[in-house]
Amino acid sequence: MVRYLFLLFLLFNFSFGKEINVVTTIKPLADIVKAVGKEKVKVNYIIPPSVNYHLYEYKSSDMKAIYNADLFVFIGAGEPNIDKIEKNVKNKMKIISLKGLYLLKERDEHEDEIHPAVWLDPLNAKVIAKNVYQYLSSKDIQNKGFYLKNYQEFEKNIDDVVNYGNGKFKDLKNKYFVSYHYEFPYFVNRFGLIYLAEIEMGHGREPTPKHILNVISLMKKYNVKTVFTSKQFYNPKTADIVLKQTGAKVIFLDSQGETGDYISMMRFNIDKVYEGLKGEK
Repeated sequence: MVRYLFLLFLLFNFSFGKEINVVTTIKPLADIVKAVGKEKVKVNYIIPPSVNYHLYEYKSSDMKAIYNADLFVFIGAGEPNIDKIEKNVKNKMKIISLKGLYLLKERDEHEDEIHPAVWLDPLNAKVIAKNVYQYLSSKDIQNKGFYLKNYQEFEKNIDDVVNYGNGKFKDLKNKYFVSYHYEFPYFVNRFGLIYLAEIEMGHGREPTPKHILNVISLMKKYNVKTVFTSKQFYNPKTADIVLKQTGAKVIFLDSQGETGDYISMMRFNIDKVYEGLKGEK
């Protein structure tokens, strides 16, 4: 009888024990983890979605949170000083190392590096969610069915987003995409658009006059009247010449989850890109 009560005590404490503590570098990763773990997982992200994540400076409290987490989830490219942090963290999930992830390279002087914005391809989000499900299930076996149900729900939501985007973009006459920063190649490729040009030359590099003239020429040639950007990577002074010479407008997208959770962010971006491209002939 005593043994039976002891086992019940262990079971009770396992079922209602503390949440699994996950820390991510950026909010979209936290959104994906939360979608799978829901109330059984405590999720925090380090880098505010309102800042350029390439330039973020970690605080001592950030480092403490990372080292105390049950799992640290990070892209593995683009985040500041991530190689040094990775070496000192035991329980981690490096996104660009996940099997089945669709990866693209950077342009120009960083062309030998992986482009970090992998989460902007919704099918990559599905791969990330599957790995989160597998991790949570291995740490909390009793709730495996709970995590599986959440993962399958997220997977369905991703499929709905992909179908929504494909439906929006399939009949566009002009699918040429111009951005301020080379930020959206995963999004563009997934939805069958064509990345024509970007104004900025690499991370924070001011464009040369030759480069600006080339962007203007391409936009005029293909009748592109919209420049897409996120506010974290936008310099209006640099873009002003291109906008004036082409008569283009700027549309701000959300690459870091300021408009809502992951699914809401992707739908927001689809609607905004469609809005920008639908009037171009």
